[in-house]
Amino acid sequence: MDIFLNSLKISLIYTVKMLSIILPTIFLMNYLINSGVMERLLETLLPLVKHLNINPISLSSILACLLSPTVGYSILAEGLRSGKISEEEVIATSLANSFPSILSHTLTFFLPVVIPILGLTGVIFLIIRLGVALVKSILGILYLWRISRGGDTEKGLKIKGYKKRDVKASLYSTLKFSKRVVPVMFITMFLVVLLSNLGVFQYLNSLIMPVTERFHLNPNIGLLALTEVINVYGAVVMAGEFLRESILSPREILIGLVIGNVVTFSSRYVKHSLPLHLALFGPRLGSKIVMINGIITLLLDIIVIGLLI
Repeated sequence: MDIFLNSLKISLIYTVKMLSIILPTIFLMNYLINSGVMERLLETLLPLVKHLNINPISLSSILACLLSPTVGYSILAEGLRSGKISEEEVIATSLANSFPSILSHTLTFFLPVVIPILGLTGVIFLIIRLGVALVKSILGILYLWRISRGGDTEKGLKIKGYKKRDVKASLYSTLKFSKRVVPVMFITMFLVVLLSNLGVFQYLNSLIMPVTERFHLNPNIGLLALTEVINVYGAVVMAGEFLRESILSPREILIGLVIGNVVTFSSRYVKHSLPLHLALFGPRLGSKIVMINGIITLLLDIIVIGLLI
């Protein structure tokens, strides 16, 4: 009973402490996006990109992904239907969209959740994800320069489908986010503390050890990776607790999170990317875009794991 109550107390204190940082941050990020600040930033980028010899539809999509990847890909789909962009350019642009898309994700996930929980390790993890996305974007832009039709960029560079919203919308988004994250954070933290006190992790480590020993890894890295397969927020909370208790080093935390990303890449692309791309581009092109992006991400993550190990 004492173990249960102590685990409950630690989890509650941890959750309240983290939420005092996370919720104000997520509200601020939502407000910057919803109030049009990000949109004005995109307008200032126009003079920098309008002279590039790249299809204006591609440029519109790349810039729009800073606000919303869904809007960015919708621009591509509309351009393809109207014959203003080729299928090759769509595929290349989908790669180029990787970096602005992860920047958008940074505002809503990494800055408000990962970094407050993991600290410097979270910053390094963000840099890794940004690096992988940047490599994909560079590959996409190089391919675009090779095949793009060009055109009147200043005239064609438009971002449609994004609406400004007021403070209430930002508050609503924050509350919606908290309803999803708070239960996961509290329950995960409670289970991590409770199971650790009960010795369950030691037993699981003995099961995972034959696999991790083969690669000279701490068995808890496997636990972290498996948790990420179930829920990415839960994995971040678990990683924070492993860091706090010095169960894993920062390098081992990074290895576990990247391995989890590799293990979950198939299910993640099927659940999130595939339905959107099939709806926008049809079965043939949509599945092709998802497959190419997924394979490149997988290969880059494997390289990252090799460098970390």
